[in-house]
Amino acid sequence: MIGLHWPRVKRPVGLTPSLLYIFDGSGVLQQTTDQSIDVSASLMHWAIGGSGNEDLFAQLDAHPDFDRAARALASNMLNVAAGNESLDGIFKDAGRYVAALWALYAHVTGGLTLPRLKEICAASKLVSPGRARALLLYLRYLGYIESAGRDQNRVARYVPTAPFIATWTAHLRAALEAARMIEPSAGLVLRRLHDPAVLETFSRFQGEELLAGAQNRLDMNSPYVRIFMNRHAGSQVIMLLATGSTEGAFPTEGAMAFSTAAVAKRFKVSRIHIKRMLDQGEKEGFLRRQADGAIVLEEAARATIRRMYVMQLAQLLSQAARTLRERPEILADTRADQQPEAA
Repeated sequence: MIGLHWPRVKRPVGLTPSLLYIFDGSGVLQQTTDQSIDVSASLMHWAIGGSGNEDLFAQLDAHPDFDRAARALASNMLNVAAGNESLDGIFKDAGRYVAALWALYAHVTGGLTLPRLKEICAASKLVSPGRARALLLYLRYLGYIESAGRDQNRVARYVPTAPFIATWTAHLRAALEAARMIEPSAGLVLRRLHDPAVLETFSRFQGEELLAGAQNRLDMNSPYVRIFMNRHAGSQVIMLLATGSTEGAFPTEGAMAFSTAAVAKRFKVSRIHIKRMLDQGEKEGFLRRQADGAIVLEEAARATIRRMYVMQLAQLLSQAARTLRERPEILADTRADQQPEAA
C-alpha cells in the first residue's frame, strides 16, 4: 500500500495534450504548456465505478491530504445542513438522505414514482421498501418534489422542484470542495454543476454507484450503523465527533469536549436521545466517556469512520471523473473561459 507512488497516473487513450490545465494556489484553473500535466487524465485515475477498487482505496487512505479532505467533507456537510432547515432534516436520517439522492436519480433515469422508489430501496438493501411511501411524502412535505400527473399506467409521477435542485446542488458543491483537496481537477466538474446536463449526469452516476457498491459497504450490523447511522441525528453526531480537532489525524484522536445539552440544541433533538446513543455506543465499545464528559472514540470506531470517508471521497472522485468523461464539453467550456475577451 505505502509502496505505491502518489499519484501514479496514466494518460487515458484518446486524450490529447490540448486538454492541459492546472490549478493555481487559489483554485483557479490556468492553462499550462507543460505537456506532462493533464488534469483530465489525473481525474480519470479515480473512475472506479460502483464496484470499488481496494488499491485506490488504499492510495486514498494513505494520501497526505486525506485527513484534511475528510475533515472538510464532514465539516462542510454540517455547515450546509446548519444553513438550510430542510436539508438539515434530510441529513438527520440516512434513509431520508438516500431517498433524496434516489429521487433525483430516478428522475433522470426514467421518472420518479412510488413503485420505482420501492424497487430502488429493495435493490440497495439500505432502506426497507416499506419506507418508500413515507420518504416520498416527506420529500413532498419539504417541497422538494411535486406531482407531475400520472403515466400511461395511471401511476403518480413526481418531479424535483427548483428549491430541491438548488439545495442539492449546493450540498454537492460542498462535497466536491472537499474531494478536490485530494484531486484538484475535480474542480472542473464542481464549477459546472449549475449546468443541468452536468448535474443530471453526476446524479445518475451517484445513484448507480450507490446501488452497485453493495460489496464495499460497511457492515450493516456494526455499532456505527445500528447506533448512529440509523438514529435521528446520529450521523451528525459522528461528524461532530470525527472533526473534534481542526487538524491532525481523522477521525480525531484523544478526548473531545462534549456537552449533551449543547449538541441536543444544535441538532434539534432531546438530550435523552443523545444520551441514549452515547450510552449504547459506550456499552458496545464504540466510544468511552471520561469523568468530565469528554468523549474518546475507540480505535475500532475510528477505523470504521475513516473507512466510510475513504469510500465517500473515492465515490465523489469517481463520479466527477465519469461525469467529465461523458460530458467532454466541460473541458471545452473551460478552454473558452480562458480565452481573452475581444477588444
